[in-house]
Amino acid sequence: MKLIVQGKQMRVGAGLRRYAEEHVLLPLSRFYDSEAAELRVEVGKANGHGGESREVHLTLHMPGRKTIQIEETTPDAFAALDAAGDRLLRTAKKEISRSRERTSARARRQMVALKSSPVVEDLPTVVVSTRKRR
Repeated sequence: MKLIVQGKQMRVGAGLRRYAEEHVLLPLSRFYDSEAAELRVEVGKANGHGGESREVHLTLHMPGRKTIQIEETTPDAFAALDAAGDRLLRTAKKEISRSRERTSARARRQMVALKSSPVVEDLPTVVVSTRKRR
C-alpha cells in the first residue's frame, strides 16, 4: 500500500510520517494489503475553531471498492491522527466485509442458475471397438 503524507499550509516532519506508518498504515495492512491501494494523510491548520487546532484528512482508495474519507480536528496533530485512524480502520473493515458479502451472494446466485439450467446435453453414444479386424 502506498502512503502519502502532505501538509496543508505547514511542513510535515519525519516524526509525523513515522507515526502515520505505525498507527494507521500498519494496523490497516494487517487485514487489507494491496499494492494498488493508496492512503493519503493531509495535515493542516484548522480555520475557525479558535486557537491552534490541527485538522487531519485521511483518504483510503481501495481499488474495486469505495473510497473512504475521514476528517478529524483536535489541538494536537498526533491525537487527530489517532482518532481519524481508528475511525478509518472501523470503516474499512465494514466496507471490506460488505464487499465480500456481495461477492459471495453473487457467487451463490450464479451457482443456483447453473444448477437449474441443463449444462450437458444428451448426446448419442457411440461404441468404438478396440479389436483388430483380420
